[in-house]
Amino acid sequence: MRPKRLEMVGFSTFRERAELDFEGLDLVAFTGPTGAGKSTVIDAITFALYGSVARYDNTSLVAPVIHQLATEARVRLDFESGGELYSATRVVRRVKSKDGAGDRATTKEARLERATTGAVDTDTEVLAADVKELNTTVEELLGLDFKQFTRTIVLPQGEFASFLRDEPANRGKLLQRLLDLGIYERMGQRARSDAKTAANSIQLLEDQLARNPALSDADFSKLGGRVAALEQVRLKVTDKLAVLGEMDTKLTPLRDQVKVIDDGLKRLDAVEISEELPGLDGQLRSAVEQRTSAEQALATARTARDSARAKLDDLGDSRSVAQALDLVNQLAETNEKLTRFNEKAAEASEAVESLTAEQGRTETELSEVEAAVRRAQQAADAAEWTAGLVVGAPCPVCHRDVDSVPEHDAVHLADQAEERRAALAADSKTVTEQLAKAKANQQVVVEEIPLQTERIDLLELKLATLDGPTDVDALATKLEIIEAAEQVHRDAADAVIAADGDVEQRRVEVSNVEQSLQTIGRNLSRLRDSLADLGPPALNHESLVEDQDAIHRWAKDTSAELSEKRAKLADEGKRLAKEKGELTDELSSLGNSVGLSAEPKQLLMLLSDAGAEAKADLAAAEQHRKQHQEIDEQIQALTADRAINESIGKHLRSDGFGSWLLAEALDNIVAKATVWLRSLSNDQYSLLAGEKNFAIVDHNNADETRDVRTLSGGETFLASLALALALADSIAELAPVDSPKLESMFLDEGFGTLDPGTLDVVAAAIEELASTGRMIGIVTHVNDLAERMPARFEIRKGPSTSTVELVEV
Repeated sequence: MRPKRLEMVGFSTFRERAELDFEGLDLVAFTGPTGAGKSTVIDAITFALYGSVARYDNTSLVAPVIHQLATEARVRLDFESGGELYSATRVVRRVKSKDGAGDRATTKEARLERATTGAVDTDTEVLAADVKELNTTVEELLGLDFKQFTRTIVLPQGEFASFLRDEPANRGKLLQRLLDLGIYERMGQRARSDAKTAANSIQLLEDQLARNPALSDADFSKLGGRVAALEQVRLKVTDKLAVLGEMDTKLTPLRDQVKVIDDGLKRLDAVEISEELPGLDGQLRSAVEQRTSAEQALATARTARDSARAKLDDLGDSRSVAQALDLVNQLAETNEKLTRFNEKAAEASEAVESLTAEQGRTETELSEVEAAVRRAQQAADAAEWTAGLVVGAPCPVCHRDVDSVPEHDAVHLADQAEERRAALAADSKTVTEQLAKAKANQQVVVEEIPLQTERIDLLELKLATLDGPTDVDALATKLEIIEAAEQVHRDAADAVIAADGDVEQRRVEVSNVEQSLQTIGRNLSRLRDSLADLGPPALNHESLVEDQDAIHRWAKDTSAELSEKRAKLADEGKRLAKEKGELTDELSSLGNSVGLSAEPKQLLMLLSDAGAEAKADLAAAEQHRKQHQEIDEQIQALTADRAINESIGKHLRSDGFGSWLLAEALDNIVAKATVWLRSLSNDQYSLLAGEKNFAIVDHNNADETRDVRTLSGGETFLASLALALALADSIAELAPVDSPKLESMFLDEGFGTLDPGTLDVVAAAIEELASTGRMIGIVTHVNDLAERMPARFEIRKGPSTSTVELVEV
């Protein structure tokens, strides 16, 4: 049984749903603080399968598994057994006791299902639908009842440590309880039953003797004669078959030689010559000459290129000359710009001065015109007053009588003055705007002058760092010369590339012809090698044409020789075949003499089979004769067996046999424990059963034997674990032979009491145990041990429920 997945709801400390997925886990630890629910996981496994918890004194109790704050507990275990997947589910619900004796619980659901499609969550077959069916089916499926399960799958390690160190009397009691030695009482009953069966068999055999008379001497003699006749013919046939075999021995080599000759003739007939070989020699000479010419042209082109390169190196780099020429041109352009900007600055200054003077004149005239406008306006106002005067009437201004009314043209003069003022105002505005533009233009020109001056200084500084002339014409001339040299070098380089390509092409042509010749040479060598068994002439490898002609001539000559040899071998074969036919007829006559007809090779087999059959008949007759004697012997053996079984049945009732039986069981357990212990301790320790205490044999210390009480903590753990596994195997042996393998084991032990060194030994032992093919689970709160495990379920206790989380390293 190997668990796959465990689901708990309302079970013990797990009020909320908790799931543990064991898929792919071979070694896992259950960790967490005390009371968190580590051992509860193991309780849930046993409860799902058997409806009981090993830690309870009363295995029929179910109410304690329900969480205090829950009304029911649900457990589901998916597991694998015998290569199939199963799912066991139990649901128990709390019910109030009517008599007030406390809460009790009842099972509301108990079900066992088997997966039919490879997964328990898809199609399933219900194997059990209630508690009784589930309990019975699980025991049949696993081959273990609840007690055996808790001593093979869940191991109480503390009890086995006591078994290792306990007194013989207490050890015997524990063996009686764990190994169920009452089975030997049943063996006594079986022995008494077998004694009764033996008595019945004796009676049946005696009746058989009376019903089964022996054969007569005449019948027995006839069978013997048949055996002798067949044996005589078999010997004669054997001799003649030997002669026939000799003929085959002669014929076979003849046939083989003919086959070899035919094969040689076939290969010789297939010899062909290459018609293109003579022309390839001339092609090779021509291709080599063209390659040599191309290589010379390439050398000439490379010389010209190198000369152009040397001349170009002497002249210098065109880029530096072009850079110097560019700097000189830039300096000239910048000086021209500076001159233009100075001229513009002077022009801008003159314009500003002129416009400033024009603005002054305009403002003066405008001021004078505005004064005239005011005087004209006053005159116009006076004219309006004069229009209202009456001669002799008092003046409204001076209050004197008016002598006469004056004449005025003041209104016309005021209009003229206003027109003049408006014209001057417009001219003043225009001049002001022109002055602003002139000043702005002057500012732009003035600001550009230092920039151009700074650029001139920078260009002159750059020119000062360059070697060579700085004259424009000299630089231009030198640049033309260098560029011309560069073009010559490029042309020369292109010529080298073209010549190099031509050389490569000529080399390819030579290589192709050489490869064709090499191919013909290899083919000729392979042809000769394929005919090596016929003795072809050696190749001189100097002239392929000569080698090819030599092979061709030899092939024609050798073919004629082989044809003549084959004709002689054929004549000899015909003679031997005639003699073989005559011998075959003789063999056929011998077979007919004993009623057998077959080909020579099958005749001896038929004679052997017939002889064997005749001997079998004779042996059956002999067996028939001996049957009475054998039945007598069987009766004697059954009589002895009956006496032995009667004695066993009597002695197995005796109390004295129990001590002997316990000793034998202990020796058997110690032998199995030794196998486990040697495996767990790397063959260092073996276990012995002394008269009182167990002993350990230390193979790494000259096979020293010492009392187990001298063992260290880790060594004691190994010995206890080995005994536990041996006891588990012994219990498993009581199950049917075809029971499923026990593929998992859970250790609930106090690892916290071990020192670090011992803990390391224990951890190594557990890791070694996991390599035996079982899934191993350990319950521990020791961090060092848990962290060594490749996976662990960390169980935490909350205010109302425990939780579990899988942590994989």
